[in-house]
Amino acid sequence: MQETDVRHALQEYVTDGEPAMGLTADAMLTAGRRSRRTRRLAGVGGAGLAVALAGAGAAVVTGTGLLGPNFAAASPCPSPPGSRPAGTVAADRALPPELVEWAATSVTCHLTTEVPRLLPAAEYAQAPGVEAAPLAGFSLGGEPPIGNRVDAMALIRDAAGTGDLSVSVGVVDRSLGAKAADDCRRSEWFPCSVRTGPNREIVLLSTEDDSLSATEPRNFVVRVYRGHSEISVQASNTDRKAVGDGPPVATRPMPVLSAEQAVQLALSPELYLFP
Repeated sequence: MQETDVRHALQEYVTDGEPAMGLTADAMLTAGRRSRRTRRLAGVGGAGLAVALAGAGAAVVTGTGLLGPNFAAASPCPSPPGSRPAGTVAADRALPPELVEWAATSVTCHLTTEVPRLLPAAEYAQAPGVEAAPLAGFSLGGEPPIGNRVDAMALIRDAAGTGDLSVSVGVVDRSLGAKAADDCRRSEWFPCSVRTGPNREIVLLSTEDDSLSATEPRNFVVRVYRGHSEISVQASNTDRKAVGDGPPVATRPMPVLSAEQAVQLALSPELYLFP
């Protein structure tokens, strides 16, 4: 373990709310990886996605039941979302119920069509701790930032193994994209790149260090800003199941979507819900 790894892991271990007693090299690296992932989710443009994922049960779990996840083909869209309901949206205001229902249906219908197109051989299961069906949009309600966004999650399995996918569409201030891009460019905790989408969207892509071994958990995190919409896509190569007292391990070589597929999904016009 390099000296810089020890120093960074120790700093993160202490600031991550862990007790200092019984500190070992393995424990420091484990805490460092966990803290780095949280920083990355929050750092690529604010804490909204990290908060939403934690609140929706996206954190790791210690068990999946005796039979494990029930994988099956993606369910079809229940009914088209129709036209966007009238109503004002703002970053500091929870979405009205009719907009929540429309946004959740819009996310569901697009994901249940587009993700199987991107992954034609995949099957889907309910994400651990999430009551919604795989790829189905849902809202946790409450105050912003949770109360003005819609999320969708799923475990995804194909011949390469199991990973997970999280998608979030929320309302943010129009100025947030520029700030997020600046934070991305200055990031020292993880590789992060900034690009421009076909409609002048701000696109941020965060990946893992190239030095990670093939057995390490990996995440691709994409965040797109356009108008008042913040569209987030996170793809991983784990099933979120903790191994003993440690974090999840890789359950496939790479995340369920490639980095470019994750960017493509996040740029979907169908997910641009809040002009």
